[in-house]
Amino acid sequence: MTPHVLPPINNRFVKGRSGNPLGRPKKMREAELLQTAIKFFDELAKAYYLKGDSTRKINRIQKVLNEK
Repeated sequence: MTPHVLPPINNRFVKGRSGNPLGRPKKMREAELLQTAIKFFDELAKAYYLKGDSTRKINRIQKVLNEK
């Protein structure tokens, strides 16, 4: 059995600081969730019927998903 080794100094927890400093993300309200879903399906439909490069289509969908 190997002895306990401390992690490197730059990876250790900061003393005197506990928990998640940013806190839990706020929940999406129903209206925001509905708007995001509508925007997503709108972009999905545009990308589906758009002729051209498939990577451009995927990028448009990813842009909508990464907004929130």
